[in-house]
Amino acid sequence: MKNIRLKYVNKESKFIEIDCGDTNCRLHYRDEGSGPVLLLLHGVCASLHTWDAWVEELKPYYRVIRFDIPGFGFSSPIGNDGYDPEIGVEIMEEFVKKMGIAHFFLAGNSIGGFISWKYALKYPEKVDKLILIDAVGHNQDLPWIVSFASHPAIRPFARHIMPRFFFDMAARQVFGDPSKLTAQIKDRYFELSTSDENRKAYVDFFTVMRKLCHSKELPEGMAGIKPPLLVMWGTKDRWVPLKYFHLWKESFPDGTFKTYEGVGHTPMEEIPIETAEDARAFLMAA
Repeated sequence: MKNIRLKYVNKESKFIEIDCGDTNCRLHYRDEGSGPVLLLLHGVCASLHTWDAWVEELKPYYRVIRFDIPGFGFSSPIGNDGYDPEIGVEIMEEFVKKMGIAHFFLAGNSIGGFISWKYALKYPEKVDKLILIDAVGHNQDLPWIVSFASHPAIRPFARHIMPRFFFDMAARQVFGDPSKLTAQIKDRYFELSTSDENRKAYVDFFTVMRKLCHSKELPEGMAGIKPPLLVMWGTKDRWVPLKYFHLWKESFPDGTFKTYEGVGHTPMEEIPIETAEDARAFLMAA
């Protein structure tokens, strides 16, 4: 793991100890730029690095803060029962309080989008505007890799070994245009999963998602989202398909909605310049 740290932890990386439910955890975060605060939350199998290109585009205008969700990247795991999204909301709140941030713009992708809108429901006074990118929000089938690794018969083995091809497959599935999936991105998906702690955390997180994706609690309260909302979606998303974008659009007629033709589950990584421009236009609008 030491060589991996040298590769992915840079001079902008910082660490902070926060209360994570029944335990303390150490979060890896980066805080760059100046201006209004924009907080970014990544999705499943990812890390704060998924936002690298957005940060380059947006840090001249915003103070951009992002962190690794516990158990991903270089944030410490929090145990089998720690990945409930409600706990994710409280982890985020503890982080915000420790950073001394009173209010901010918030953007989340995938399960990070789910935690983001749940946070906006509970702490609406802190979220000035909300951006959801291919966000989990409605009952759905699990992506294949998540379903496979969290299956009760597979779970004990997946905690100890998940072959490289699983992560290469996941990376291919989240990109709509394979030509934009670089060797460096594939390496990152795999290399950040190689520690025993992270591999176990992935399986624990997948197991929570397995229970959540068909539960009535998943979309609970969604209609109460109050901050101005931008929903962004790739038309070739195979993890959270486009039909769920249309459900968001039906539920929030006053929202702003953008689709990206031929793009997959992580538009901010696949087409960062266009999506960052759309995000900035939304954040600047009165």
